[in-house]
Amino acid sequence: MQAQRVRDTKPEMAVRTLLHAAGLRYRVDRAPLPGTRRRADVVFSRARVAVFVDGCFWHACPERPTGDPLELDRDSRRDLQRLVPSAATAARRSDRTRPQ
Repeated sequence: MQAQRVRDTKPEMAVRTLLHAAGLRYRVDRAPLPGTRRRADVVFSRARVAVFVDGCFWHACPERPTGDPLELDRDSRRDLQRLVPSAATAARRSDRTRPQ
């Protein structure tokens, strides 16, 4: 598990490059809200928006299934539900989708 990168993965860097080129400024690998244990890949603090760039291995990619898809889907929904009541907006991107 030590080889699994926590931040600065290729898909995350591609998203961050596009955001920076568009003139947007953000925080990296940060808890979206105080007291939240989950860390988002990209956080827009003032707008209260958190972006999660999910990898195929951990998040049930339809092209390369690993693990129990029902359990992984439940985990993804749980992460989003924990943020939404806290007045933060969360967006999920898979590493299989190309940033636009």
